[in-house]
Amino acid sequence: MKRLYPLLILLLALILLTACESGGEFRIINETSFPVYATVGDGDEVVIPAKSERGFDIETDKQHFFNPNVSVSVPVRLIGETYRIYDEDNQAYQDTTTTTVKAGKVTKAFLKPNRASFKVVNQSSQAIEKVELMRHNFVGVTAAFNLGSVAPGSFKHLPVDYATSNNNFYYFAVLEMEDGRILTYGDPENILEVDTQFLITINDPE
Repeated sequence: MKRLYPLLILLLALILLTACESGGEFRIINETSFPVYATVGDGDEVVIPAKSERGFDIETDKQHFFNPNVSVSVPVRLIGETYRIYDEDNQAYQDTTTTTVKAGKVTKAFLKPNRASFKVVNQSSQAIEKVELMRHNFVGVTAAFNLGSVAPGSFKHLPVDYATSNNNFYYFAVLEMEDGRILTYGDPENILEVDTQFLITINDPE
């Protein structure tokens, strides 16, 4: 019997060593046709291109034989050009949530498109002083959004509602340029479906 003790101790040590794991992964799968902008934990914002995915290594306590269920809650900020987090309980869109990552496991988030998108890209040498987006139900304006200014070489985007058979509408936009020009885009044909985008690109006049 005494000869078995060292073997049992060795066996127990091997079990403890082989069962030890720390750290997990949070993986975001972008299933939309446009970029998603993500911040996980205290990391920097990263861009996840359309139809691609990105993994984030998450630190956890060490999981072992006597403590097999190690996990950590991680704050997440996600804004897609055609995706936003939807809170089922409050029936509202939001930009932040938390996810639980288990040691030695991969937690996946599949981002399916649930919005349309408006985007202004300023490739000109002057600022866009003001960007206004209007939603029109063919009778009158039902909603207006002010995106503020857009500096040269930058862009702004806004996830927006998409039209349905029961709620049909179109979008138009008014841009005020630094040199005083007023530019108008959109018409009654500009009806957005889910995972589509109203894109305006501004260049210098020729």
